[in-house]
Amino acid sequence: MHGISEQVLPLRRETLEDGVYRQLCDLILRGGIVPGESITVASLAEAFGVSPMPVRNALTRLSTAGALTVLSGRTIGIPKLTRERLDELLRVRLTLEPTTAAWAAERAGPRDVGGLNRSFQALFEGQEAGDTKLYLQSNYDFHFEVYRLAQSPIMLSIIESLWLQISPYFHLLRASGNFRISNRHHEDIFHAIENNKPDKARQAMHDDISDAYEVLTGYL
Repeated sequence: MHGISEQVLPLRRETLEDGVYRQLCDLILRGGIVPGESITVASLAEAFGVSPMPVRNALTRLSTAGALTVLSGRTIGIPKLTRERLDELLRVRLTLEPTTAAWAAERAGPRDVGGLNRSFQALFEGQEAGDTKLYLQSNYDFHFEVYRLAQSPIMLSIIESLWLQISPYFHLLRASGNFRISNRHHEDIFHAIENNKPDKARQAMHDDISDAYEVLTGYL
């Protein structure tokens, strides 16, 4: 739990469970909980400044979603990634995320790409500095800004559920040099959306997901 207490915010009593759930989702999506790290209800409750009950309920929701699992006794962590699970996540992601990127390229206007550009630049800063935390946070920001530009709340919600299951393993991509490769795809995605080219956005997103999959299979 080292460092997590500095990343969470005080929660109002009437929204404790939802607040814990959303902040845990944010930690997972932004790389704040890594594979192999074990956490406990007690340590999370202490970090959030709440009783154990809302933490247990939030963890149950995340376990049901496949984002967390019981490791042993009272410890919880990221589930082990299997080839079967990785293959299924790939198939579903390739069905949804390239299409969403194409929608973003169709619908984005000149004023819409400012936030995308900021996270795009931060990706290169993280890569050049060798800062995995910054890179993973910026990777999340970039992708989900793309998905928000598609203007489909339903698709955004589905993609978030997929990322809760796959994004913790993005930590493994740094040693392979995939961050640099992925940033080439991010550059193609950014320019495709900036210039309203949906087919190029679709292909670049497809390539980004596929290349990361090839690297992750090497760790199984």
